[in-house]
Amino acid sequence: MRSGYLAIAVLAAFAAGVPVSAGAADEAAVSMLAAAPPSARGAVDAPPVYEAPRAPGAKTMLLKYGPMKIKPGQNLIAVDLLKERPAVDGWITGFRPGMIRVKDSTSPPVGQIHLHHAVWLVDWVPTFASGEEKTYISAPPGYAWRYTTRQHWLLNHMIHNLTPTPEQVYLTMEIDFIPADAPEAANIKEVTTRWMDVQGLKPYPVFDVRRGAGKGGRYVYPDDDPNAYKGHPRIRNRWVVDRDATLVGTIGHVHPGGLYTDLWLERGGRKVNLFRSNAHYFDPAGPISWDVGMTVTRPEWKVAVQKGDVLSVTTTYETKRGAWYEVMGIMPVAITKGPDGGVDPFTGQVDKREVLSHGRLPENIDSGGKPNPGLSNPLRLRDGPYIDRVVIKNFSFRQGDLSRSGRSGLPPVVPRGRSLTFVNRDPELTVFHTITGCRTPCNRSAGIGFPLADGAPFDSGELGFGPVVNLRTLVPDTDDERVPITAAAQRTTWRTPTNLKRGTYTYFCRVHPFMRGAFRVK
Repeated sequence: MRSGYLAIAVLAAFAAGVPVSAGAADEAAVSMLAAAPPSARGAVDAPPVYEAPRAPGAKTMLLKYGPMKIKPGQNLIAVDLLKERPAVDGWITGFRPGMIRVKDSTSPPVGQIHLHHAVWLVDWVPTFASGEEKTYISAPPGYAWRYTTRQHWLLNHMIHNLTPTPEQVYLTMEIDFIPADAPEAANIKEVTTRWMDVQGLKPYPVFDVRRGAGKGGRYVYPDDDPNAYKGHPRIRNRWVVDRDATLVGTIGHVHPGGLYTDLWLERGGRKVNLFRSNAHYFDPAGPISWDVGMTVTRPEWKVAVQKGDVLSVTTTYETKRGAWYEVMGIMPVAITKGPDGGVDPFTGQVDKREVLSHGRLPENIDSGGKPNPGLSNPLRLRDGPYIDRVVIKNFSFRQGDLSRSGRSGLPPVVPRGRSLTFVNRDPELTVFHTITGCRTPCNRSAGIGFPLADGAPFDSGELGFGPVVNLRTLVPDTDDERVPITAAAQRTTWRTPTNLKRGTYTYFCRVHPFMRGAFRVK
């Protein structure tokens, strides 16, 4: 769920003209544990897990997309038609995303194949989505998303291959489905999804969080960035409610380093919090990996909104451990077609108790940070050659790579006040690389939680090229600017800062964290 809905629409536009073939909340389901206070929690004080009961009349269906061949080092956004779908009209009451290998139907470890995002677009509108945390989505009893065989279904997906080895996977979608002609469908109330994103209508809706930014080790976006929307005619994290309606559910999405998302409502100069979706990190190491679950609203959460209210979202990241690049803050909301009761948050108390939609996922347990004898300690190496350029080829830094032996593994040297230039010579349209500072010696095993951007504060961005579009030509009422629709930095070279002090500097590739290197300034 890590990409805004315009990204989906933009990418889906490339497929325009291609026809798409059709292919009662139980309180006992909530554990007796009380919800812990909002925080970046450890495994000991996990919030309760709510196992949503299947709605009366619903059948569970497993739908798959694929097989997809994930190339070595792949980090691309793609959009495809979905053909495997229910054959009759009906209602979707539950959605559980997943990703499995073709060869054995197991879920690949996140440190190898990473589900950056998958967004199911229904008639150009993002309706269901997933990131690596794979939050389960359930409509409260009596509500559901309408499905018809006439709808156009597209899948926007971005899957990282963090290894140099190809892999084949399926994206899966387990749904609870009630046929339209079933007696239980007679009184269902329709909900739709309103996409709330701190970056709004951007194809690749990311921002950077610098180490030490914010206040007290926490950074709130966009509040702590005075230039978040500079030069743009609209405040992107807001939506003016276009009808009287009821909000019946919401979930948050953050990246490693993220602590929570907040949903807010403004009316007549007053602003109230509707829900905080906390990132619960099962790993005792805390907010450094994808070993996480996002808290969701309980079935009792119902908020009455009025036409003209302003709904907005913010997200909070920790900033003591390191920098967090290309992160997100997303909070989709399920909303009714018209008013259907609920608490007026300006006169009543909103039920903000939180639950997890599932427990710990084995594939998300991080294995990084262990001793790795295949990587040198650069502090123990003698100087390499004085050079001004390092080429990246075949997932390797040609000089100073910590996995290399001999002369090419020695840290290159650059005089103080000069720059070292890095050049990506891997396929520039499909394989992107970064040069991101990590704490020396940065030579332990790769995972999501290691290495971190906790060294010298430099980052190259993802060296490579990707499509760029003008938003105004695609969506007339949005900002007039040219923006990329991939993670590519639109260049293949980067130069180190000239103000680095004398010393040994280590770095890694954020896209392929097994890639490590070092250089020296003298």
